[in-house]
Amino acid sequence: MLLVSPFGAIFLVITAFLYLVHRRRRKSRLPYPPGPKGYPLVGNVFDVPQGVPVWKAAVSMGGNCNSDVVYLNFLGTDNIILNSNEAISDLLDKRSEIYSDRPHFPMIELVGAYSWALPLAKYGDRWKSSRRLLHEFLNARATNTYDDQQHYHSRDLILRIAESPDNLWDHLKLTTGAIVMSLAYGFDIKSHEDPFLCSAARALNLMEEVTVPGAFLVDTFPFLKHIPSWFPGAKFKRTAQAARKDFEMAVDGPLGYVKDSLKSGSAKNASIASTCLDRMDDLSKRGFSEEDIRMITASLYIAAVDTTLATSQVFFLLMAVHPEIQKKAQGEIDQLLGGDRLPTLADQDDLPYISAVLKEIYRWHVPLPISIPKLLREDDDYKGYHLPKGAIVLENVWAVFRDPVTYPEPHAFNPERFMKDGKLGSSIRDPGDRVFGSGRRICPGKYFANRAIFLRIATILATFDIEPAANGNGEVASEIRFQEGIVRHPELFKCLIKPRSEAALRLVRDSHHVVGSPWDAQTVSY
Repeated sequence: MLLVSPFGAIFLVITAFLYLVHRRRRKSRLPYPPGPKGYPLVGNVFDVPQGVPVWKAAVSMGGNCNSDVVYLNFLGTDNIILNSNEAISDLLDKRSEIYSDRPHFPMIELVGAYSWALPLAKYGDRWKSSRRLLHEFLNARATNTYDDQQHYHSRDLILRIAESPDNLWDHLKLTTGAIVMSLAYGFDIKSHEDPFLCSAARALNLMEEVTVPGAFLVDTFPFLKHIPSWFPGAKFKRTAQAARKDFEMAVDGPLGYVKDSLKSGSAKNASIASTCLDRMDDLSKRGFSEEDIRMITASLYIAAVDTTLATSQVFFLLMAVHPEIQKKAQGEIDQLLGGDRLPTLADQDDLPYISAVLKEIYRWHVPLPISIPKLLREDDDYKGYHLPKGAIVLENVWAVFRDPVTYPEPHAFNPERFMKDGKLGSSIRDPGDRVFGSGRRICPGKYFANRAIFLRIATILATFDIEPAANGNGEVASEIRFQEGIVRHPELFKCLIKPRSEAALRLVRDSHHVVGSPWDAQTVSY
C-alpha cells in the first residue's frame, strides 16, 4: 500500500492551494467587488479578526471600502458578502434563479445530510418538488389549521414555568422541540428524555458542528475525503461515520414509527408525515417519493427549532432588562382581555404592540445573523463589479438590521419604531420580511414560526412578570451576552419569573385542562 510521506503531503497541500487560487481565469474585465487586499495563497484568511464574528467584520470592511458588497477570498474560494437590503433584494430576490443553489461541502456529504436536509440540499428538481409539497402544509392559509396545537403548547409551557421557573431554559427547549415534532410526526412529547426528541436534538447539534465554515480540513481540501479513516489526520472521517449513524436514527426512526402506526391502525395523531404516507398513492402520481417525505419531515426540526428557541430566550432577557416595555405590553393585553382569559391567535390583530415587540426582537437579535451560504450558478455583474460563477454568497442580515438609516439608533431595543398613532406603522421596513431568508430559499415555515412565537410571548406576558435575578455574587445582570455560533444564542442569564397575580396563576392552572389535547379531532389537509 502506498503511503504519502510528510514532504509529499506538504507538496499536495501546496499544489491544492495553487490549484484553488488559479483554477479559473477571469471572464470579465470588470473588477471583483472591493475588499481587503489579502495575502498570497491564503487570501483573506487573516483579515477577519480572531474573536470577531464575520457579520460584524464584514460591516467594518464594507465601511472601509464604501461598498455594500464585499469580496473575500478564503484559500482560493470566492466569497461575496451582501451588507444591505438593497443588494440582497437585487440579487437574491430578483435574480433568485442563479442565487438559490448551495455550495458543496464534503463533510456534509460524508455525514449524508444532503439526502434529507432540505435547507442544505442542492437547487434542482428534487428540492423544488419537496419545497412545493412542504409549502402545501405551511402556507399562510394552511398554517391556521394548527392553531389548536399552538394554543396547547403555549399553555403547556406556562404551566411548566409556573411549576419550576428556575428551569426556564429547559422548558423552552422542550416546548420548542415538542411543537415541531407534533407538527411533523404527531408525537405528543411530554419529557426531555423522549427518545425521538433526544435523537433529533443530537442530530441538530451535529448539524451545526459539521456546517461551521472551516471547521473540517476536508471542506478546504476535498480530495481528503478519499483517504481511509485509519489514516493519520483522518479523524474527520471517523466523526462523519458516527454522525451519519446519529442522523439516520434521527431521520428514519420517527418516520418509521409513523409508518408502523399507520399499518397497525394505532396512529392517533394527524401530522404531515401521516398525511403524506396515507396519501402516498396520490403523491406518487404527482412525482413524489417516500424519500421526499423523509426530507421534508426531517427538515422541519433542523430548520425551525434552534432559531425559534434563540428568539424565545432573547425575549425573556429583553423583558427583564426593559421593564418599561414589558409593562406597556402587559397593559395592552390587560386592556383587551381584562384578565379573564389568555390570549389566542385570534387576538393578534388587536395586540399591535405585542406584534411590534416581536418585530423588534427579530431586528435586534436576528438568530441567523449571516445566512446559510448560497452558490452563484452563473457569472453575474452588479454595480460595476464582476461576481464569478461558483462564488459563495452570504446575506448579512445582521448588517441590514443595524442600518442606522432604516432603523435609527439601531442598537437600542425600541418596539415603538414600528408603531404610529397606536397602530402598527408601515413606514419602516418589517424585519419579518428578511429574518426568514430571501429569494427561493426563504423559510417555508415562517408563518407557523411567527404565529408560534407571537402566541408564546403574548401568553407569557399575560401571566408572568419577568425580572433579572441576582447571580451568585449578588449582582443583577443588565447586559445580554451572546454565544456567537451559526445560530446566535444568548448566554445563560438568570431571570426571576413569578405570576402577575393569583388570578393570573389560576388562568395558568386552569387553561391547560380546558384546552386538552389538540389532536383528538384534528385533520391535516392540503
